Amino acid sequence: MKTRRQFLKSAASLAALSPFAPMASLGAEQATVKKGKTLVVVFLRGGIDGLNFIVPHGDKDYYKHRERIAIARPGGAKGAVDLDGFFGLHPAADSLKPLFDSGTCRGLQAVGYAENSRSHFEEQDTWETGVMGDTVSADGWLNRHLNSSKGRGTIRAVSIGGNLPRILRGKAAAYSIRSVGDLAMPKLGGDQELIQAALRDAYCQTPGSNQEEARELMSKTAAATLEGAKQLEAVAKTKYEPKNGAKYAENGIGNTFKEAARLIRADIGTEVIEIDYGGWDTHNNQGGADGGYANRLRDLTKAMAAFAKDLDGKMEDVMVLTLSDFGRTVRENGTSGTDHGWANCMVAMGGAAIGKSGSKPIHGEWPGLAPEQLYQNRDLKHTTDFRNVIGDAVSRHLGNPSVGLVLPNHQYQSTGLMG
Repeated sequence: MKTRRQFLKSAASLAALSPFAPMASLGAEQATVKKGKTLVVVFLRGGIDGLNFIVPHGDKDYYKHRERIAIARPGGAKGAVDLDGFFGLHPAADSLKPLFDSGTCRGLQAVGYAENSRSHFEEQDTWETGVMGDTVSADGWLNRHLNSSKGRGTIRAVSIGGNLPRILRGKAAAYSIRSVGDLAMPKLGGDQELIQAALRDAYCQTPGSNQEEARELMSKTAAATLEGAKQLEAVAKTKYEPKNGAKYAENGIGNTFKEAARLIRADIGTEVIEIDYGGWDTHNNQGGADGGYANRLRDLTKAMAAFAKDLDGKMEDVMVLTLSDFGRTVRENGTSGTDHGWANCMVAMGGAAIGKSGSKPIHGEWPGLAPEQLYQNRDLKHTTDFRNVIGDAVSRHLGNPSVGLVLPNHQYQSTGLMG
């Protein structure tokens, strides 16, 4: 009974890492990803108002639509932080200004796709799977990247937050953790080899007519799980001190970016890290330069800036990319907020998006905010398909040439953001 208790505790510890699935063969030779590259995807759940993040202060109609929540033009009190004479940052996001100036950070405006339903549930599914329409059986696009390429380590993908998001679900293995410090295997009495043997045996108990094939796949998965747990335990035992004088705020998003930097500096082959940061469904009292939206944006961008400073010297190998459900309506509503909209902004920091100092900070064709230029008389039109941005990140940064497998039923065209 003692051995059984030990086994159950160990199994529960491993289960907390993620619901693993064995990797299935794609029937074609898989390319090996670039060495030492990491993509950090930050999903801003709720639909962030991109027009108040990357502010089109050079478009006069922006101010006509937003009398109460618009960000003032640069130079005034609490005005936008100018980037190129037309676009600027929300003043709460000023910590990103030096990164835009150096070319480490770049943005895109008017990003979306043609079938937006304005539904949180449906649009998060679409942005996480990269599939239009019926997404029920679709894997996440990050998982398809893992499944269509060969990695250089056991722990290729980690979500920091506690739940494995749709974007990482599928046939390839991925970990879901709350923090690196939670990853150590429990200190149990008894024969550790016996406990691990019991875990391996449990992974292989798969009924069915193709039991031998299933046993082989599950055995490989068990081996990867146990090896991954060992590597993560070693990382967890080492105290992490940020480099280059970087200071993370003691809040949720600050600690999460710190954990991401810790994993990257551990150099265990992690190439994909996913971070969730919600609270962007600002229907009421969104505020302009002040308020809840500003505070949340400040926390996010300070965490990003601290992460870039911590990994200074490595940011060519690390790319951060923000995603969200959809944009918000151009016009503010009657409760000083914004409703579910259409196109949005994205921010890319580091990696293949790095340019030279003074390079173009904001990419994408600007459709304009005049009434006749709006989509359905209410929303920012999209001029860049979000799947092309994903394709750039996967192919140009991570080095996976199989974009057609990552983004099925889509004809990928580079945005030019990453050269």
